Amino acid sequence: MPGKILGLDISSNYITAVQVASTLKGYQVTMCCHASIKGSDGLGNALESIFTQPGLKSDICLCSIPAENFSYRNLYLPFHDPKKIRQTLPFEIETMVPYPVEDLLVDFTVIDRADQTEVLTAAVKKEVISDLLDGLRSRGVDPDVMEIRCVPTVLWLLGQEKTPEDGLFLQMDGRKNTLVMFLKKRLVLVRAFTLNDVPDIPALSDETPRLNEEKRSSGQPVPPYHTLFTQVKNTVHSFAVRNNRDIHPEIIFYSGLWAGVPDTQQALTRLFDVPAEAVDPANSEKVVMEADVALSWDPALMGNALALALKDARQGQGFNFRKDIFEKKKHYFGSGKEVRRTCVFLIILLCFLIANAGTDYYFLKKRYEAVNRNITEIFRKTLPEMKKIPRGKEVDVMRSEIDKLKKSSVSLQIPTGNRGVLDLLKDISERIPKSLTVRITRMVIDMEAVRISGTTDTFNTVDKIKSGLASLPCFSTAVINSAKLDRSGKRVEFEIKLDRSGQ
Repeated sequence: MPGKILGLDISSNYITAVQVASTLKGYQVTMCCHASIKGSDGLGNALESIFTQPGLKSDICLCSIPAENFSYRNLYLPFHDPKKIRQTLPFEIETMVPYPVEDLLVDFTVIDRADQTEVLTAAVKKEVISDLLDGLRSRGVDPDVMEIRCVPTVLWLLGQEKTPEDGLFLQMDGRKNTLVMFLKKRLVLVRAFTLNDVPDIPALSDETPRLNEEKRSSGQPVPPYHTLFTQVKNTVHSFAVRNNRDIHPEIIFYSGLWAGVPDTQQALTRLFDVPAEAVDPANSEKVVMEADVALSWDPALMGNALALALKDARQGQGFNFRKDIFEKKKHYFGSGKEVRRTCVFLIILLCFLIANAGTDYYFLKKRYEAVNRNITEIFRKTLPEMKKIPRGKEVDVMRSEIDKLKKSSVSLQIPTGNRGVLDLLKDISERIPKSLTVRITRMVIDMEAVRISGTTDTFNTVDKIKSGLASLPCFSTAVINSAKLDRSGKRVEFEIKLDRSGQ
């Protein structure tokens, strides 16, 4: 989603800029300004005045071009494929325009896709686009969209639920005026009107729009606009006759510098016999306005620029003359601002990954050290005679010692097969009850017998030990060789001999 969007509305005698910030709930108008076009380099001076305004830095720019620079035609084509339509249009309009088709840039919007595709075409001289782009680029601005003036305002109206199916939009700016007609909520007609007998609007002095509104409301005469209204009505009637349509607009929207002239709304209603309504896109529920912007907001002057900034490319209607040789080069890495944002995000993500890896390493190291301490402790208890402990080799040394014990163990022939010493010790341990107090001090194992020496508490305990060992299947007899009190007279020393079973 783009951050800031600039709508740059260019007319024949003034430029208006409105900047909006895209939010989760809609758009916030952050800035608006205007400049008049006067003198031989009026457009350049006006652009300079606009783009020296502080804070006018946007991620996306949409620009509108005065409607009088275009030639419009309604055509019917026998196919629906947009690519074929685009390839065919220059040849279709070649005999309808006063310029070589090679010098023109052509775009279209689809009106209807019935048996034939009805399209509204607009053609403009390439030098018009080239000159305007040069002026904008010299100020560091490269617009993403170049649209016909007033069309975005109508598209915004068509997106509103209360807008009827059929209607007119009239932009009234003095000498230069624009009509846009829509039927069944589709653009069908764009026309520009020039009134030579109407003076230029004294709107764009360096005063604020509110003061200009007061001038427009202070007695400017309406009668000169009856000429415009009559031309509009005749144009609509002519279009209906040529296209064999019964056209009845349900409403007429209006805007422009003369929108505030007294009785304009009443005059439009009387002449067209339909309701008339002034347009202000700022009244949309999705648009909020900063307090300082609201103080200088003039819908008649700035509405087109706001509608341009709000234009939704997904609507499928409208025009864009950033095409062919003027097509904007795509930046695969986005704008500089987007690249910086992405880099910051990646740096933050990388920091989190490094921190996570560092934390994992820290706890893994702690666990490794704890395991090493446990291994060393077990090693020292098992092999206390080994004073010099080889670092990191404890497990290998213990395995080696166990292997030595296994190799040195004496194999005893018993009825059940060969048994190791460890197995024999296990059997002897299991035959001595755990409740007895016994300490084995010596054990001798040979091929004939096993002699066990130790101490215990009483002579009865010696008998119990002997009885338990006598039950071992690998021995034939268990004999008490000796049993006597030790020097303290409190313990009994004994020796028991276990003879091997004869097999």
